[in-house]
Parts: sequence; structure tokens; C-alpha cells
Amino acid sequence: MERLKLAEFRRRVVAGAFPDFQRLSDAISAMQFVQADPIRSPARAQDLMLRQRVAGYLAGELEETYPELNAEEGYLFAYGFMTPEVWRNLRLRPHRKLKKLERDVLDAVAELGEVHPRGLDERFGRKSVKNYWGGKSQQTKRTLDHLHHHGYLRVVRREKGIRVYQVPEQIDGTAADPAERYRRLVLTTAGVFGAATKPTLVSELRSHNHLLPSRRDRIAAVDSLVEAEELREVDVAGITYLFRRENRLTDEVPERVRILAPFDPLVRDRARFQQLWGWDYRFEAYVPAAKRVRGYYAMPVLWRDQVVGWANANVVDDHLQVEFGYADKRPRPKAFRLQTEIEVEAMAMFLGLPSGAWELAL
Repeated sequence: MERLKLAEFRRRVVAGAFPDFQRLSDAISAMQFVQADPIRSPARAQDLMLRQRVAGYLAGELEETYPELNAEEGYLFAYGFMTPEVWRNLRLRPHRKLKKLERDVLDAVAELGEVHPRGLDERFGRKSVKNYWGGKSQQTKRTLDHLHHHGYLRVVRREKGIRVYQVPEQIDGTAADPAERYRRLVLTTAGVFGAATKPTLVSELRSHNHLLPSRRDRIAAVDSLVEAEELREVDVAGITYLFRRENRLTDEVPERVRILAPFDPLVRDRARFQQLWGWDYRFEAYVPAAKRVRGYYAMPVLWRDQVVGWANANVVDDHLQVEFGYADKRPRPKAFRLQTEIEVEAMAMFLGLPSGAWELAL
């Protein structure tokens, strides 16, 4: 097993976290999965992540070009956009007997070809039911979401953020080995994170425990990938991380500032975050306002290979306003201010604002 000092491991993780793609389609194909989130502050998470990896990427581009992309939507370790290969591994869930409303909705989608949730109002009415968060959702929309989650439907496109569904082509899942499917999901998840511990991988994929109900079997599946050298091990201060064989862990870190989405693969694993940077980052959008420490949608700020703090960004009167906060002291080099201004200018352009339409509070 390779052993690395913390500083070297941190450099390698950061250096490998931002592959550079010229086209969005290439990014989706190579990354395999991009987490999505509906909050727009100042843009949705999937857009904030892709702008760091796709040259010239603009906010909303993924949603706008989705029908032309070779992509699907579904739930891996979180909801997001993925390659068809990953989606097929997710899709084959244990099928229980559908309820009458589910059968009727599925038949309606098959009949109509493509369905926006509102397109079923005339046939099924607009009855509301309690959703997962204790609020109210339209019953047919909940049914569509449920059918999609279990692989009966796919998302063909979005209209103003709302999913439009269709019935996918049928595939034969009788020969699909659950252990092999689980191993593929492990490899995809490991590729997204760059380097992750075995407990993290197993925990992140808990929504797919139906594939291997025994934790012992799930651990064995990960171990088999290590034995086959599809995952490699590295020891960092007594903690064993796994990374995909083809992932290049280099230590070439550019001198630049990056404002990251709260769910960016570099920072999503909070335990790894704490080990690498020595402070606890918390996503506070669902924390009561009075208890927030960093802000509603505080985004981690990466300087070279250090996450030095966070940024809150909002668009007010067609002007991007960005305010920084720091875990310790603000970096003093002039290069930090220069690179921060370059990053904020790039974010403004990504949001479709004119050059220079921003204010920065460091």
C-alpha cells in the first residue's frame, strides 16, 4: 500500500479534482455523474460544479442541452445527471405490485408519449398529498417521481426546471448480477470523489443496499475491487483511501482561486474535508437563519490547495455581490486578491452578466 503525507495527499486530491473539458458532453461521459440541487444561489449546484470543469460553461446549459446529451437523471448517492450506463445499473430495482393510480399514470404516459406533470391534471385532477418534507405536493407529480425512481419512467427533458417524463425502452434485468451492479456503482462513486474511504463508499450507496442486503457482502464487493486492482489503496495518517486505478493523483496545483458548490466532489465528504483542511464546513441552507454561522449558501473557497474559507454570492439588480469569510486569517499575497477578482469576473460571465458587473468584499 502506498503511504502519503497529508500535504502530499491534499495536493494530489486537489490536482485531480478539476479535469478540463472543452465540451459538456465529454464532461458527462468522463465524470459519469454530476450531483444536482434545485437551490439557485447564485446558480444551481450542477452548474456551479460544471463551470469549474467545462470551458466556457454557462449557467443553465446542462438543462437546456439535456435532450441532445447522452444522459439520464436518477439517484446514485444523491440525485443528479449521469451516463446511461450508470442509470441502467440503478434502474433495475425490486418491483413490487403497482397501485392502481401508479398503473393508470404509467399507462397515460405510455399513451401520450411525453408527459409534464400538469399534463395529467385533466385526467387525474389536482389532489394534494403530504410530501417527504411535510409539505404538500400534487398526487400525480408524486406518482411520476416514484415511477421514475423505480425505473418505470425516464426524464426526457425539463421545462423551466420541471421534469418531463416518458416510458423508457424495456431492458432485460434477469441476468444482471446484483453484486456486479453494486461494484459498478462503487467504481462510479469512487471516481466522483477522487479518493474515498471504504466506509464512505458503503455509506454513500446505502440507498442501493437492496442489491446486497448484507453489509458483509457490500464490504466484500469493495474488497474484490481492491483485489482486482480496479481500486487502489493509499494510507494517509493511518486512514486508508481508495481511488480508481485510472485516476491520476498528480500534485500539480495551479495558483488560482475557485469558488465551489457546497456539493462539489472535492468538499462533499465532510470527514475528508476536516482531515485535509482542519476545520468543519457545514451546509446551512436548512439551518434556521439565527443559527447560521457562514450563510444560507456559503460556498467553499479554494486557494491553491487550501480551502481557506467560504463565499456568499447573490445577484442584485443585475450585479453579482460576493462576500468572503475565512476559517482562519485571510491570505495576504497580492496574488490571492488578483485571482479572486479573476474568479468573481468568471462567475459573473457564467451567470450571463456583463463584464465587471460585480462587487467583492474580501
